[in-house]
Amino acid sequence: MTKIRPLFLVVLVCAPSLLRTQELKARVSVLLDALPPEHRYDIATLQQDLEQYLNSQRFGNQDWEGDPIPVEVTIIVTGKTGSWYTARLLFQSARRLLSGGTTPLLSVIDPEWSFTYSRGTFLTYQPFRYDPLLTPIDFYALLAIGLDVDTYEELGGTSYFQKAHQIAQTAAAQNAPGFASFTEPGQFSRFALAQELLHPRLEPFRRFLFAYHVDGLEQIATNRNHALQTLDSLLTGLLLFRNQLGIPSLVMQLFFDAKYRELIELFRGWKSPTLLQRLRALDPKHGTDYERELSH
Repeated sequence: MTKIRPLFLVVLVCAPSLLRTQELKARVSVLLDALPPEHRYDIATLQQDLEQYLNSQRFGNQDWEGDPIPVEVTIIVTGKTGSWYTARLLFQSARRLLSGGTTPLLSVIDPEWSFTYSRGTFLTYQPFRYDPLLTPIDFYALLAIGLDVDTYEELGGTSYFQKAHQIAQTAAAQNAPGFASFTEPGQFSRFALAQELLHPRLEPFRRFLFAYHVDGLEQIATNRNHALQTLDSLLTGLLLFRNQLGIPSLVMQLFFDAKYRELIELFRGWKSPTLLQRLRALDPKHGTDYERELSH
C-alpha cells in the first residue's frame, strides 16, 4: 500500500513525480576486526554492495511517496570457513516524525548468521529463492517498511508483512537457520515473527502502534501533557491486551526492544502511580532499566 503523509498532500497534488523515492535510506557497516587480514580482501566490498542494494531496491509493488525510511545495518563478521562467513546482524530502522526528528521503530539482533559472498557480487532481489546472504536482509527490510506504514495507517503494512512471510516460508521449506516454522510460543524465529504480524489476534497491537505514533508522539511538540496522558492510557490498554493474549509475543517484544529507551525519556518525571508497574509487566526484559530510571 502506498504511504501518503499528510504534510505532503498539497505537494503531491502539484508534483507527484517529485515525491517518488526509494523506500529505504540505508547505511551499512561491516566490521571485520575478528577476521585475520588475509581473509578480509574478499569481503571488503560487502558494505558498498549491500548499501547500494538496499538503497536502489524497490520492495513493494507501488511507488513510495515521502521520505525514505532511515535504516542502519551492522554486520559483525566473526569468522570464515571455506567460502562461508559467520556473523552477527544488527538491523535498525527509525520512523520520521512530522514534527521533526525520528523515533526508533525496529531493532533486531540476529546472533547467528552464515552466508557466502564473493568480492564485487552483483546483488539482486529474488524473494522466491532462498539466499543465505540476502534473505535475512530482505526479511528485515520488509518488516521495517511494514512497521513504518502501520504507523501512518492502521494495518497499512499488511502487504509488506505478507511478502516477509512469503520469504520466511521459502526459507523454512529449506530448513534455513533462523526460519524454523515450528517453535514454542515466544521462541524467536523469523518465520514466527512474520506469522504473528499477520495473525488477526495481533491486530489490536498493530492498532496500538498506529495510535502510539499518531495520537502520542506526533502530539508531543504541540501539547506534551496531553500526549503523555494519551501514551499512558495506551499502555494501560496494551497491558490489558497482553493479559488477554496469554502467551509471549515476539512482536510486542520487538516493539519494546526498540522503544524502551524512548519510553524512559518520555516518562521521566511523569507522575503516575502505576506506570512503572505496567512497564515492568509489559517489558520484563528491560524491567531493571525502568526501575533504575523511573522509580525516583
